[in-house]
Amino acid sequence: MSISIQHIRNATSVLTVNGKKILIDPMLSDVGELPPVPFTRTLRRNPLTPLPVPLHFFENIDAILLTHRHFDHLDKKAFSVLNKRIPVFCQPEDQAFLQKAGFFHVNAIYDSYEWCEIQMKRVKGQHALGVAAKLLGPVSGFILSTPADGSIYIVGDCIYTSEIEAVFREYQPDIAIVNTPRAQMLLGTIITMTAEDIVRIAHISPTTRIVAVHMDAISHCTFKREHLQSFLKARSLEHAAIVPYDGEVISF
Repeated sequence: MSISIQHIRNATSVLTVNGKKILIDPMLSDVGELPPVPFTRTLRRNPLTPLPVPLHFFENIDAILLTHRHFDHLDKKAFSVLNKRIPVFCQPEDQAFLQKAGFFHVNAIYDSYEWCEIQMKRVKGQHALGVAAKLLGPVSGFILSTPADGSIYIVGDCIYTSEIEAVFREYQPDIAIVNTPRAQMLLGTIITMTAEDIVRIAHISPTTRIVAVHMDAISHCTFKREHLQSFLKARSLEHAAIVPYDGEVISF
């Protein structure tokens, strides 16, 4: 297996698989350039932390993968910086928006898609339960795999459901990037995975290397890296997840 992940910030990472650099969920704004997250308890502007790399770093990208189009996963700075002629892969609901934004090669993945010998499979998710799910709109995860490199599951902003559990049981991905900030809306509605979900995933898919991200950069994300590390250490589960810092490169 030869996969590397450079965690940039929040849900933004650069995944290298089969020699191709794929930019995941690009939020490229500087500190405070984005508004507070609506329907949450905080009025702080976002992001809270700076990019760990210069903007020209994103010139050397082969493709973009978008799990959904909330502004902390795709922002106006990304529109202005990124090469709009490189391929973009997304859920069907976001295709028209991306085309209107000026991207020339937008590929909606309904079920599966192959690009440069990389197999991509879309996994439908839920951003929340009940009314909040309708308010937040659709979200997807994607499993990328090659025979030589193995498989990586970009879970996206999906809460833990029986459907997500079934995906882990069936595919047992080699790597999973899991958004684990315990992000909350008003009235305490949880809209991402939590530390407890890391433990669940580690139990049902013990060979999966979990990379926990989406912490410290957005104001409604209440669970920090240090909280997750302490949570896992208290349960002797430090091995259950890698918790990368902004800019850190992880090679598998």
